[in-house]
Amino acid sequence: MKFSCANPVRRGRGQRGFTLIELLVVIAIIAVLIALLVPAVQKVRESAARQQCQNNLKQIGLALHNYHNVYLAFPPGNLKAKGFSSISVLLPYLEQEPLFKQIDFTNPPPPTGGPTAVVLSILHCPSDPQSSVPAGWAGNSYAGNYGTAILWFKDADVATGAFYHVASNRGCRFADITDGTSNTAAFSERRKGDWTSSAADPKTDLVNPKGVNPANADEAMNFCRAANLSDVSLQWYSNFGSSWIKGNQDVMYTHIAPPNDPSCAYPQNMTMSMPANSAHTGGVNLLLCDGSVRFVSTGIAVDSWRKLGTRAGSEVSSNDY
Repeated sequence: MKFSCANPVRRGRGQRGFTLIELLVVIAIIAVLIALLVPAVQKVRESAARQQCQNNLKQIGLALHNYHNVYLAFPPGNLKAKGFSSISVLLPYLEQEPLFKQIDFTNPPPPTGGPTAVVLSILHCPSDPQSSVPAGWAGNSYAGNYGTAILWFKDADVATGAFYHVASNRGCRFADITDGTSNTAAFSERRKGDWTSSAADPKTDLVNPKGVNPANADEAMNFCRAANLSDVSLQWYSNFGSSWIKGNQDVMYTHIAPPNDPSCAYPQNMTMSMPANSAHTGGVNLLLCDGSVRFVSTGIAVDSWRKLGTRAGSEVSSNDY
């Protein structure tokens, strides 16, 4: 019997694995891709957060206009009789009628708890890194324009903005905004504080420079810039944004210094500089009295920013923001 000898089966060589150099190259490529992707994702997230913040301000602007349609004026920044804020009386126009009815406007707002503790998402900027507040407080990211006056706790005779301290329920009217509603700020942003006096945070603290008494806006701004903002002993207030219901510095800001400048109080002569600020990259969102919202650069000229802060300054707006 003959046997046919078939071609022998060739056994393939075993597959070669990755060399160390190839593995390192792959890891390096992945690292580069991640390095490119992470900033892009962060940029998209910040863009979405900034847009949500703008939408919040637009809702506040709509509420202000609806309130004005009914009462022929904006609400005061602070109803001095009992100390309520403009936001507290805007509640029915922010779809918060039940909450509004819970508030006893015949007595001052409670320090904590009750309506003071009700968190309203529309009043929180999603970019603010301080996402929580102490128990009993609600938190707030938005404040009304007090103007360029350095004297605090004043009415329309001194305050130049659209919101100020008044004894009556009547605030600024459209007719009072002779600079034009499209040239006058209504609301902007303020970052919430860190709620502690044991550490300094120049971005959110209200500082009290010692031994100086500013006589004008330039001095109020420059004394603050010259202060040692990291000195805990100069810290005067670290609770910005604690409440929306009280008509104090939590719900009003000034146009003395440009956005994201430091904030200072000078209780020696009852003056302040409390600029708008935010965690957005490069500036703040600004609601104008006409209801529009713009993003204003931190680098805006001081003079231009101050013009936006006055309702009847007769200035010519440069629109360089």
